[in-house]
Amino acid sequence: MSTRYPLVLVPGMLGFIRLVLYPYWYGIIKALRRGGATVIAVQVSPLNSTEVRGEQLLARIDEILRETGAQKVNLFGHSQGSLTARYAAAKRPDLVASVTSVAGPNHAPSWPIIWKKIIRPTAPRGGCLRRCYGWSGG
Repeated sequence: MSTRYPLVLVPGMLGFIRLVLYPYWYGIIKALRRGGATVIAVQVSPLNSTEVRGEQLLARIDEILRETGAQKVNLFGHSQGSLTARYAAAKRPDLVASVTSVAGPNHAPSWPIIWKKIIRPTAPRGGCLRRCYGWSGG
């Protein structure tokens, strides 16, 4: 499992490194390190755009490269972390050896598109949404 470059774990939306006693990457870091990989979990803004998170990740990558002496990193993104990792790789391909995406929304349309094209046209007019939730369809 050892890799040529450090493995950088990028969390998804609301991601954290550790929440009280529960680590975000439960068991994964330990298993990868046991196999010989250099593994670093990073923290980026839990609720922000891909661009903001990507710039934060690029700053962390620079720090990791200085700390480890490596020339590149392997990015491992979960959920929104996949988009964050892809952003960083697109902006600085010279620093990224690979991107692995786990449960990332890489090919899915955004929620506004889903809402406008699929859900809203099929929602009952004046039905449960208005009666149950006071929603006017705006």
